[in-house]
Amino acid sequence: MKFPKLYSFSMPWYYMLIFLFLAGEAILFLILGENIYVSMHDNLDLHVADYHILSYTGTFFSHNVELPLLNGISRDYFASEFSLYSWLYILLPTSAAYVTGYLLKTIIAIVSSVLLAKDILGQNYGQYEPIVVLCGFAYGVLPLYPTFSFPFVSLPFVILLLRRIYRKPCFITYLLLFLYPLLSYFTFFGFFILAYLVLAIVILWIKDKKLSYSLIGGLAVLTAGFVLWEYRLFSIMLFDSTLTIRETMVQGSMSSREILAAIAETFVIGVFHAESIHTWFVLPICVIYFIRLNYRYMTKNNYKGMRTDIFNWIIVFLFFNCVIYGLYYQEQFRNFIEILLPPLKGFQFSRTVFFNPFLWYLALFIILKRLYENHRQKIAHIIVLVSIAFILLTGSKYNDLYNTAFNYAYRIIKQQPSNSLTYKEFYSEDLFRSIMSDIGYSGEKSVAYGMHPAVLEYNGIFTLDGCLSYYPQEYKEQFRTIIAPALDRVESFRIYYDDWGARAYLFAGVDENVYDPVRNLEISDTNLYIDADAFRRMGGTYIFSRLKITNADELKLNLRNTYTDSSSPYTIYLYEASPPEIT
Repeated sequence: MKFPKLYSFSMPWYYMLIFLFLAGEAILFLILGENIYVSMHDNLDLHVADYHILSYTGTFFSHNVELPLLNGISRDYFASEFSLYSWLYILLPTSAAYVTGYLLKTIIAIVSSVLLAKDILGQNYGQYEPIVVLCGFAYGVLPLYPTFSFPFVSLPFVILLLRRIYRKPCFITYLLLFLYPLLSYFTFFGFFILAYLVLAIVILWIKDKKLSYSLIGGLAVLTAGFVLWEYRLFSIMLFDSTLTIRETMVQGSMSSREILAAIAETFVIGVFHAESIHTWFVLPICVIYFIRLNYRYMTKNNYKGMRTDIFNWIIVFLFFNCVIYGLYYQEQFRNFIEILLPPLKGFQFSRTVFFNPFLWYLALFIILKRLYENHRQKIAHIIVLVSIAFILLTGSKYNDLYNTAFNYAYRIIKQQPSNSLTYKEFYSEDLFRSIMSDIGYSGEKSVAYGMHPAVLEYNGIFTLDGCLSYYPQEYKEQFRTIIAPALDRVESFRIYYDDWGARAYLFAGVDENVYDPVRNLEISDTNLYIDADAFRRMGGTYIFSRLKITNADELKLNLRNTYTDSSSPYTIYLYEASPPEIT
């Protein structure tokens, strides 16, 4: 006897593949909790700690308050409370917020890619759905800058909104465009989206022989959205006369040969914060197809087809972004832009290259779509699946899944942990909780040595040091008086601090990285090269050090105690500076 089915459910194989991947990734991260291996650079050592500070101080929505790093700095220098990414940290514990954002990045990429494809392909969307979804998935699993991953992966969505405004504007679309900056970030993408929108308006004006007032309205609405939702950033940029380190940063100037090399490297490899993992697979496919496509156009004397082919324009756009990136390091060109637009002084307009990850996988989609049209679906599927495999199996800094799997495999094979640190080990909350309890910590100003100041900041310790790409120049100069002895000894550190200065850290007296986040930290010279009197004058009390300071007596630093904890790889030598002498 056959029983009737109460319900029927079937999921296409490509959605099932993605579901199983995301479910497995989520379960793995849930089981491991804070014992996952998370990228440190510009992540745990910076943004994650910043969000945690905003969370435990309850200052997400506050005004006229200072946060306890860099000797007290205005809350306005930090992320907008309106950002959807910020809301993860408002609603969830910090580590859970980070993992949630990491998972949501992939989902946003897929959804925004599908919505854009449906708008472009219309009724034909169904026949291309597998490659649309898988290309969106590939884009979503790229190891992009975690804190700003939402702006990256939501690019298809803003393109969709602008397309609809151009073709058939309506109130809802304008409203969504006004809200879009909640997903984005002005200095990484907003400025460039607006600039490219202006360019598109001009091009369409020439093409259509009439001005698109709907897009001009979109430009106004999107600009208003960025200004409103990121009002803290704009208030500093436009109305605060405080000189910041951005205005004194020295970008240097490359030779013509170096600029050409930078352009080529960016096209072939990409840049650190926007890795597209295209070098070994997607790039060769795109290059081969580009040559083949245009050879066919030329042999048929079809130069109009060559000029209008969307694939060629994507490659031109990719190359243009790389050229802008290279020209940014040409001093005369950079100065011209800063004279033309004074607010851009210190602004990294080389970030046009941040659009390239999306463009590489859009180019790949065009190739796959044309394979589909030639009834080569299996080849298209193999290509996109191999491209995904390349992404997932590349050990990039921001590929937390790969790095977690790799380090646990290392632990199993070697029967010992690697030299990398987990999220929990990096911040070592149990250790610092015991230290603070032992000394009765009550907000004394401190610095870190042998680790990132973010470790102290995350644990509620007020720091004189810190990492921030935008803070007053005056404080940079004040902090320099503390670290001047180290800078005088090591020229590379002097250039690093004086010409950039986003990391106001204690440096070693030898050319070695003393804050490298590793399990076993070794340095050849364990003297501390600081002006201890300047440290005292700035109100400094404690130095939390991973190294035993051999010249502590000379600096009049008292070793309060040595601390360890079974959950932490750190041994912390806590030094207390004697009060400044009264003269």
